[in-house]
Amino acid sequence: MIDHTERMRVNWVDTDASGRIHYTAALRYFEVAEHQLMRRILADGASRSFSLPRVHVEADYRLALRYPDDFDCRVWIERVGESSVGYAYDIRNLAGEICIRGRIVAVAVGDEGRKIPLPEDVRKRLEEAAAK
Repeated sequence: MIDHTERMRVNWVDTDASGRIHYTAALRYFEVAEHQLMRRILADGASRSFSLPRVHVEADYRLALRYPDDFDCRVWIERVGESSVGYAYDIRNLAGEICIRGRIVAVAVGDEGRKIPLPEDVRKRLEEAAAK
């Protein structure tokens, strides 16, 4: 399995009045790590004639993150379907404790805005990344 871990810091803008991260900040953290993972997997020019909008997002918040905590956000490919890819995430504080766990499912969409099968070269790379 190929995964990616991104070291990040809670920024002031990520917090709410309680001083903890606003729940939406986790989704941005997930996306930063995911983009780096996908850059590794598709680095040498795999087809990108499609987009991958999110169709399902979930997050379980276990421990609070506060400004200016440093943390690691890890992402890996959990599942590859005909038209979809499922990502899994965990965010850990520097003590190694899980703060947030999440999942996102994205579906391949063509230029006309309709679901399409993942291009074969992309599916192959995603399956290889998930299997290793």
